[in-house]
Amino acid sequence: MIVTKLTPQGFCGGVKYALHLLDKALENPTTPRPIYLMGNIIHNKTVMNEYKKKGVIVLNEGYNEDKALLIDSIKEGTIIFSAHGTDKRLIDRALNRGLNVINTVCPNVKIVHKKIMDHIKLGYDIIYIGTKRHPECEGVLSIDKNIHLVSNLADINDLIINNKNIYITNQTTLSLFDLAEYFKRLMEKYPEAIIDNKICTATTERQEAVYNQKPTDLCIIVGDKLSSNSNKLYKIALKSAKRAIFIETIKDLNPLDLKDASTISITSGASTPDYLVDEIINYLKAI
Repeated sequence: MIVTKLTPQGFCGGVKYALHLLDKALENPTTPRPIYLMGNIIHNKTVMNEYKKKGVIVLNEGYNEDKALLIDSIKEGTIIFSAHGTDKRLIDRALNRGLNVINTVCPNVKIVHKKIMDHIKLGYDIIYIGTKRHPECEGVLSIDKNIHLVSNLADINDLIINNKNIYITNQTTLSLFDLAEYFKRLMEKYPEAIIDNKICTATTERQEAVYNQKPTDLCIIVGDKLSSNSNKLYKIALKSAKRAIFIETIKDLNPLDLKDASTISITSGASTPDYLVDEIINYLKAI
C-alpha cells in the first residue's frame, strides 16, 4: 500500500489566528469569565471538544437559536465571535451589555467585508455567491440589504437588478471549479459587472492539489462535516480519484473502504489539526 499525503495541510492562517486569540484569552487570568463562543469558532468537533474541556461555553452550536437572545442571556464575561465573520449588530449588542468582546474573524473574510462595503458606498448592488445558512455567508448578508445571495445556479435566473453598477464576489471556501460556472452565467446576464474572486489561497491550493493528484485508488478527505472547504475537497476527490471517502477522525475509517486500494492519497480541510491526519497515516502504514 502506497500512502501519499497531499500538501498543503494543517490549519490555514485564518484558523491559526482565531485559535491564537482564543488561547490568549484562556491563558490570560484577567480575561473576564465565563468565556463564551458564539457558535463554533472553527468547524472541527475534535478541536471544539478540547476547548469545552478547558471551560469554554459554546453557544448556538447547532446554529438554530436566536443569537441576539443568547447574547441578552449573558450577564458577564467574555464572548468570542467566530473566524467566519459575524453580524456587526450582534457585536454591538454584546458591547452594549458590557461584555468583553473578541472578534476572531479571518483576515481574508474581513477583506471581503471591506470590499463589499466600499462598493456599496459607491452605489453598487452586490451579488454574493455563498452557501445559505453558513456563518460566513450570514455575516456578509448582514452588511446591507443590497446584497443578493446566489446559493445555486437557479438563483441567477431569479435575480432582478436594475442598477448597472454590480459587484460580484463570493464566500472564501467555495469550490474553485464550481465558481467558474457561476461567474460565467452571471457575466452572461450582467456583462458590465465587476467580478472579484475571493476564494482564499489556502482553499485554492488544497483544491488544486486534489484535482491534480496522480491516479489513485482511494482519496481520503479528513474534515468536519460542517466545514465548507472540506466538503468541497470531497466533491473534487470524487472526480479525481477512483474512490473517495470523507471522514472526521480515524474512528470513522471502515476497513472495508480500504479494500483493493493499493494507492491512497490523504488530505484535510483547513480546520483539521495535523495529528488527526497523521494518526490515520500511521494506521495505514501499519497495515
